[in-house]
Amino acid sequence: MGSNRALPFGYKMEFGRVVIFPEEAGWVTYLFDQYLLGASYKGLSDEMNGYGVHYDGEKPWNKNMIARILQDCRYTGEGGFPKIIDSSVYQRSEEKRRKKATAPEKTEIQKILRRKCGCRITAHIEHEVLFLLNHLAAHPEQIATPDPPKAPPQRLKELKSELDELIHQLPVDEKRAWAVLQEVAVTMYEAMDPREYETQRMRRVFQKEEPRSELDANLIAANISAVMVDSNGNVKIRLKNDQIIERGE
Repeated sequence: MGSNRALPFGYKMEFGRVVIFPEEAGWVTYLFDQYLLGASYKGLSDEMNGYGVHYDGEKPWNKNMIARILQDCRYTGEGGFPKIIDSSVYQRSEEKRRKKATAPEKTEIQKILRRKCGCRITAHIEHEVLFLLNHLAAHPEQIATPDPPKAPPQRLKELKSELDELIHQLPVDEKRAWAVLQEVAVTMYEAMDPREYETQRMRRVFQKEEPRSELDANLIAANISAVMVDSNGNVKIRLKNDQIIERGE
């Protein structure tokens, strides 16, 4: 989005001179500080919109406006502009921006783990997830549905009782017995805990698995619903059946 501003955000003209505009200059300092603390362009633009600060008329803030401010060396006093930030702050901001621009592209594994975890993926997290998946490959019998299974519905008990009576009554009413058998199958399917299905499926998957030296994106996508990292760096995985797997399991 283009800008109609004649001067950088933080300045104004006064009696033919460029001077600091205090109401905006404070926000310039804030943006540099927050960026160095880890805030993103998008996060900062959302903040500025939330605070109701105006950049260019009534136009909402966007990440390009934030970038324009953080990349403007005039805030350090260059070009005859009054100084708003120290040159060291600007240099640190530039260094961070350059490192980010030249950062290696994320691998498919890192992308999928980021979606499962919601945090920055480190080599430690990758190593721990691989360890836990290899543990399951070695011990697939440990995959189990959390919580005991629910009791079968009353209707299923009634159907099984009726089917038992039909089979033992001669001659067998085959038409009715077949209808009851079909209803039993439908009722059992509807009563099935989907987590139990996932448990059985994953057991079959990991029974065929061999320990890996690298993570596999398909294995993660098909079997892990979330990766959790606590404040001590301990990593746990939540399987598709809601079971939590961690070291020591």
